[in-house]
Amino acid sequence: MHTNHRSGEGSQLVFVNSLGTDLRMWDAVVAALPTDWACLRMDKRGHGLSETAPPGYGIPELASDVLAAMDQAAMDRAVIVGCSVGGLIAQHIALMAPERVDGLVLSNTASTLGAAEGWHTRIADVREHGMAAMAEGILPRWFGPKMLADNKAFLWHTLLARTCQEGYIATCAAIAGTDISDRLGEITQPTLVLGGKYDLATPPEVIEALAVNLPFACLVMFGDTGHLPAIEAPDAFTEALTQFVERISE
Repeated sequence: MHTNHRSGEGSQLVFVNSLGTDLRMWDAVVAALPTDWACLRMDKRGHGLSETAPPGYGIPELASDVLAAMDQAAMDRAVIVGCSVGGLIAQHIALMAPERVDGLVLSNTASTLGAAEGWHTRIADVREHGMAAMAEGILPRWFGPKMLADNKAFLWHTLLARTCQEGYIATCAAIAGTDISDRLGEITQPTLVLGGKYDLATPPEVIEALAVNLPFACLVMFGDTGHLPAIEAPDAFTEALTQFVERISE
C-alpha cells in the first residue's frame, strides 16, 4: 500500500481519502498543520499508487489496512480523519480498535452511504461505460458551485477518470454492503463531524443525523462546499481540524 508519513513529536493524525481520490486530496490541509504534528496518509486498495487487490473485501478489511499502515509508521494511537468512504472506514477503526483512536474527524460521511441498489447501478454503469464517462456526473456531487467554476476542478475529474476501474468497483461493492447505524452508540471517542451545504452525496441532513447519533460529537457545516471540503476549502477545514485536535489534547 502506498503511504506518505510525516513524522513529528506532537499530535498524530491519520488521513483516509474518499472514493475515487488519492492521498493528494489532503495536500493543502497537511501543509497547513503544525509542523510537529505527525501525519500519515495512504491510498486505499485500487486507488492512487496502491495495488488493486482481488475483489471480495469489505470496509473492515480496508480498516485493517489503515491499522497495518499505522503499525508500519509506529503510530500506536492517532486522530483518524476520513472523508466519505474514508469516514466510514474511520468509524470501523473506532469500533475494531478503540484503544488506537484518540478522536475522529468524519467529513461528509455517514454510517451507511446510500442504498445498496444505487451502488450496484453505479458498478454496472462503470463496467459498461468506463471511468471517464462516469466521472462527468460525479463532479457536481463532489463540489459546490464555487469550486465547479474553478479550472482546478477538472484536475480532480482527471484523477477520477484515471482511477483503476476494478479498484473503484471493489470499493463501491464494499460500501454497498455496509451499514453500522445500530452501532454508532459504541463510538465513544470525541468526534468532529463536517459537512457541506452543497453536498449531494451526503447532504446536510445526513451529516446532521450522524452528529446527533454519535455520543460525543460536534458539528461544523461549511457554507460553500460540496462533498470534499478538504479540497474546496482547505483553510476552513484545517482551522476546524486544528481547533478540534487541540481541544481534545488539552
